[in-house]
Amino acid sequence: MLILYILTAVFIAWIWVDYFRLIDLFDREALSGFALMFLLGAASVLLILGLHRLAPGFWGWDMNGGFLNDLLYCTFAIGLPEELAKITAFLIFASFYRRATDEPIDTIAYICVSALGFSAAENVMYFTSGGPDIISGRAILSTVGHMFDTALFGYGIVRSRHYYKKYRFFVLLWYLFLAAFSHGFYDFWLMYGHFSSGWLITVFYFLLTISLFSVILNNAINHSSNFSYHKVIDSDKVSKRMLLYYLLIFILQFILVGSREGIAIAVFQTVTSVWVSGFIIVVTVVRLSRFKLINKRWHPLKPELPFGYMPMSHMPGEKVYGFRIKGDSYNEVHLNNYYQDYFILSPISSRSSYLEESRLAYIEDKVFLKHDEAFYLVKIFIGEEDGHFTRMLIKPKTGGSSFFRKNYPLVALLDPNGRETFDAGLSMQDFAFMEWAYVKPRQYFR
Repeated sequence: MLILYILTAVFIAWIWVDYFRLIDLFDREALSGFALMFLLGAASVLLILGLHRLAPGFWGWDMNGGFLNDLLYCTFAIGLPEELAKITAFLIFASFYRRATDEPIDTIAYICVSALGFSAAENVMYFTSGGPDIISGRAILSTVGHMFDTALFGYGIVRSRHYYKKYRFFVLLWYLFLAAFSHGFYDFWLMYGHFSSGWLITVFYFLLTISLFSVILNNAINHSSNFSYHKVIDSDKVSKRMLLYYLLIFILQFILVGSREGIAIAVFQTVTSVWVSGFIIVVTVVRLSRFKLINKRWHPLKPELPFGYMPMSHMPGEKVYGFRIKGDSYNEVHLNNYYQDYFILSPISSRSSYLEESRLAYIEDKVFLKHDEAFYLVKIFIGEEDGHFTRMLIKPKTGGSSFFRKNYPLVALLDPNGRETFDAGLSMQDFAFMEWAYVKPRQYFR
């Protein structure tokens, strides 16, 4: 079983290594670098095991049931040493592998892979002592929790380089404290003996951190030196692959529990795990696949639940509210394929149509207006590309069906009313809605 637990722990880590490779759009890192970082992160557990042997004499401190004492203990006697161990592994790696800090997203990715190595080693120990029943829970909560905590310090590195250059030491110290406190706060509610439902607070806190983690990653990608609007993250591809991975985790847990305790117990444990962990997995995966890529933009960090009851669309005439996971639900890759390229813009219906017929068009620029809604400034040609044209805005349809005949993105055609510049305070209501149209490749132009 030990070998199976090791392989399971490595596979859980691979899920997130692959994730970082999917979202690293502009300068993808080699697997060899991630593999070495993972091994160093796993080895950093030895620092903690060694410290635990010295703990009674080293700390002279333990949990005693007092709220403040135990919270501080979890922060400074558990969170801080474990974060320092993961960070030390990263710093050793980065001192020999300079590419680890070339790009902001590389810094976040590599320091998270260090956390994955640490988490994998820790998972093997927990699987060995607790059995395979806990695999799915640790595959999401503990693994992503370790990444988020250490990513806070990685974000401190990014911010100190790109924003707080004069106060780097204090910025790094502050983010180290945040990492230790986040780690300790997560553990505290699982360990504090006077609150039997503390695990609910831990889960609630975990959900709060998901949106923070997403913004950290988003900001890191936004500040890539190779940033280009020609590339966007394929959110559908990311979320589907991640959900498939976690489906395999449930299957693997079922097999391991079944081989150890029988099929009946395996069925019960798997159903329970899906019920308890399934919602958390779906919310985490979907939220971490949705990004708003805006060059040099620092989106604010604010703790919030990654889901809520909110508008399903900002399109004209659509006032639909419902439960949704936050982040941009529209997979922009379908329209962004035509960025600074020619395409065909066709009306849904030729009756009372502004376009009247299919027109050759060209996306000139991408602009972000109120609430960071993305619009595309396009040239619409009367004839071929060297003929007369008019400038319009198009906005992808984000509510309901977003495609015409399953293949072609639907867009709202908007008249900018003579505007040549667009400030961030403008919204859909500031433009004249002309009609719905759809986008298709130039090869279909006649």
